[in-house]
Amino acid sequence: MAVSQALFAGSIVGSKHDLSVAVGGTNEICVFCHTPHNANNDLDNDTILDSTRPGGRPNAPLWNRRITRADTDTFTPYTSSTMNMVCDEIPSPLSLACLSCHDVAMGTFLGEEDYGGGSVSVIDTHNLVNEPNLMGPSSPNCFGCHPDGGQFPGAWWQIGPDLSNDHPVSMDYPAVTDDPDFNAPPNPLTGWGDIKLFNGRVECPSCHNPHDPANIPFLRKTIDGSTLCITCHTK
Repeated sequence: MAVSQALFAGSIVGSKHDLSVAVGGTNEICVFCHTPHNANNDLDNDTILDSTRPGGRPNAPLWNRRITRADTDTFTPYTSSTMNMVCDEIPSPLSLACLSCHDVAMGTFLGEEDYGGGSVSVIDTHNLVNEPNLMGPSSPNCFGCHPDGGQFPGAWWQIGPDLSNDHPVSMDYPAVTDDPDFNAPPNPLTGWGDIKLFNGRVECPSCHNPHDPANIPFLRKTIDGSTLCITCHTK
């Protein structure tokens, strides 16, 4: 019996995040982002910065991608003289999970770095930690995002590492008593039923649901009438 395509409505299956559709030899979907064993939990992040955050910074969800220390050191956070909250210089692991693919070009040279064994060249490959079980060792998903011999499908998905012109992430959601231009969430730690806070913080998946392409580009809520925006903002 054929499975109705409607069954997968609002699902990662068949979406731009389903890299298995561009890879021969496997029907695994989750493995291109997640792994249950030896996951990259901290994404080479700053553990000192993590420990200074009230309640801790939200961690990556069993992440199967790498991101280099040189890469995290290149991020430029959003700043504003009219914003009461301050974005972390290095995004939290949860936002770095998104940026491990959406930061810079695959294979981009990021400079030299000393890893204890001498100076080595560092490139951002955002490669998998664990290969899919149903495939042999390879680079199984390069052409899922980089078709036509590794060319980019377009610059629209390249978010960073300059985050100064994007919506701020990795910051505490402001209290209404501090900034009346924001709505108070029903739960100060987790946010609303659809728009999410993580330990009371704004992160990439606060507005984006990477598993649901229903609202392009993977938004948690429609932007028609600025519905998504006015969940948090009063103006």
